[in-house]
Amino acid sequence: MMINAPLGGTPGKDCGGFCKFCYFRGVDYDNLDSLSIGCRYCPTHQVGCDHCHEVINDIKNGFRPLSRVLSHLENILRWHEVLGTLDYENLKVVTASMADVTSYPQLFELLTTLKDQGFLVHLGYTSGKCIKDGKTAEKLVSRGTDEINFSLVSMDPEIRRRWMGDRTPEESIKALQTFCESVEVNVSTVVIPGVITEEDLFGTCTKLEEWGIKSFILSRFVNFKKEGLIYNNRPVIMGMKTQPFPEFQELVKMVDDAFPFRVIGSPDTLYELSKKENRGYLNNLPEVRGEATIITSKLSHKPLEEMFKVISPDKVNVIGVDKEIGDLITMEDLETVDLGMVKEKVILPGGALVHDRVARKIFNKDGLKRKVIRGPTSLFYFDVEFLSQENNLEREFINFSSLIEKINS
Repeated sequence: MMINAPLGGTPGKDCGGFCKFCYFRGVDYDNLDSLSIGCRYCPTHQVGCDHCHEVINDIKNGFRPLSRVLSHLENILRWHEVLGTLDYENLKVVTASMADVTSYPQLFELLTTLKDQGFLVHLGYTSGKCIKDGKTAEKLVSRGTDEINFSLVSMDPEIRRRWMGDRTPEESIKALQTFCESVEVNVSTVVIPGVITEEDLFGTCTKLEEWGIKSFILSRFVNFKKEGLIYNNRPVIMGMKTQPFPEFQELVKMVDDAFPFRVIGSPDTLYELSKKENRGYLNNLPEVRGEATIITSKLSHKPLEEMFKVISPDKVNVIGVDKEIGDLITMEDLETVDLGMVKEKVILPGGALVHDRVARKIFNKDGLKRKVIRGPTSLFYFDVEFLSQENNLEREFINFSSLIEKINS
């Protein structure tokens, strides 16, 4: 059982400085509140609320005080206790931050408190830039750290120095080795075009295999608004082209075939149910009785369309907008949809950043009164490194069953 403990943190400030490829570079923090976004939780006559603006506040307001972090955990634990879903024996607290968890000023105090309560801790994102020596890594392990996500990018110290701004790359890599000797480690890289080559990847992975990592995550470099940059319109790196998605998928498969540890693409094949070996599960989903149009992202469009050709080819159509992540779809994306292709019921991604009233206005501007609803919060699990493939498949099956219930409602 995992419970998230959001620590907050401002990218570029609370992480040892921006990496060159960071999608938060160039964000105008003073004007973040001007972003026109909404969500499913906004009041009827108000665009924007505490829930959807958390994506703004968490990167603008810095780290949360320890008292707030512990209060949040206490409330979550109490809620699970009321529901009867609290599993103390298998409970793990996952610390999360948009910056770097090892920069959190009260991290050791937090870890000590959690250890005293008998909780294991999964440290979320760290690049290692704030870990200056191996002793720090040893202290983190001794305070109850059981698992860690480490953004290595490359075993080449010069790549880390140049592209991550790491002033002590050798020490960061030593810290990673210390973690690998003691706890489960999920290592990640950002596939920077022209920098992280196949040769560099395989050299890095060969060493990681020796060190015994749990998983390796390849993140595709993004540079444009359509790829998910919602905080600003400028490219992260001027003049750099992003890797075509099919080419990125092939790279992920190549690495996966070559090494024994789990290899994950972010993004990759978005749905376990879309894989050929899992297509049989689609026949076990509830029967589709209603008709609907599903609005989704550019990357989800093809796999969802292929799946619904099996599930219900005549009653459901899928439309993809030019945004690669469904939960980052905004009203500007919805305004590009051809209403002539849209049925009387429209299903949006559960986390789309658009107010329900605004979405209804867009889909009814041709005079038809369409019913606009939201699908499940997520059809697939974003943090797949936390789940086995079997558990991920089970979760997807439940979410697609819920989606079909909404189609039938």
